[in-house]
Amino acid sequence: MTEPNEAARIAALSELIAWAERRQRLSEDRADAVAAAWHTGTHNVAELARLARVSRDTVYADLAARAISPGSRGQEVSSSQKVSGTPLRGESVRTVARIADAVARPAFPHDPDDPLVRATLAASRALETVADVLEPPTGQGPGWTPQETLPSLADEGEKLAHHSRRALAAITEPAELTANSADYRQALLHTGQHAVADEASVTLTLPTGGTITLQVGRDETGWTHLTSDSGLVAEGADSLDHLEAQAALQALARIATRHLTETAFAEHRKDAPPGSRRPRTRTIPSNEN
Repeated sequence: MTEPNEAARIAALSELIAWAERRQRLSEDRADAVAAAWHTGTHNVAELARLARVSRDTVYADLAARAISPGSRGQEVSSSQKVSGTPLRGESVRTVARIADAVARPAFPHDPDDPLVRATLAASRALETVADVLEPPTGQGPGWTPQETLPSLADEGEKLAHHSRRALAAITEPAELTANSADYRQALLHTGQHAVADEASVTLTLPTGGTITLQVGRDETGWTHLTSDSGLVAEGADSLDHLEAQAALQALARIATRHLTETAFAEHRKDAPPGSRRPRTRTIPSNEN
C-alpha cells in the first residue's frame, strides 16, 4: 500500500472512530435535552421529534431513559426537575473537537495555505482548549488551570478571525468590503448604545529600537488608509489590511464604549437600521414525512 493511501486510510478510520464517539455521546445529550424540554412544558411528542429530527419512537425512548412517562404530564414536577437546557461538558466538547481535527488535518497537507483549512484547524484547537478549561487534563503535569489555558483559547480565536478575513478578502471586491464596513458602522450607531472608532493614532516601537507614529483611518470613499510621519511605512492598504484595520478600530471602540458616561448614549433602539440586509435563515429538515 502506498504512503498516500495509507494516510488516507488512517484519516478515514480516525473520522469513523470520532463519529462513533460523537454518536454515543450525543445520544445521551439528546435524551437530556428532550427531558429538559419536557420538564419545561413541551409535552407534544411530535413537536419534540420534529425539533430533534428523530422519530417519535426515539423521543419515547429518550423520555423513558430519563424516567419520564408521557402519561404523567399532568403531574406537578419538583423544582429540581425544572431545568432549562444542559450544562456544557468537557467530554462532549472534546468529542466535537476531535471530529473537527479529523476533518481538517488531512486537508492541511493538500493545501496548507487555504484560509478555510487554517480556520478549521484553529476552530478544532479552540474547541479542544474549551474542553481543557471545562475538564483540565489530569496526570500531565502543571499548566492546565483555566488561567493558563484560556489565553490559548483567545489565541486560537484570533487565528480563526484572521483566516476568516483572509478568505473573505480573497473573494470580495473592495467596493463591497467598503459598503459592508459602512453598514456595520451605521448599525452600531443606530442602536444608540455603541460608539465607533473612525481613526486612531498608534505609536510603533520598531525592532531596531526606534519609534514611529501611524495613523489608521478611512479615506473619502470609506477605504482604510495608513499614514505615517516616517518614510519606513509603505502607503496603501489591500483588502485584508482593510478588514483587519476596521476590526481593530472597532475593538478599540468597544473598550472606549465601556468607559463612556450615560450622557454619551442615545435611547436604546432595537429596530433594524434603514437599508439593512435581510437576515439569513436556515431551514432545518425533519425526519417526519
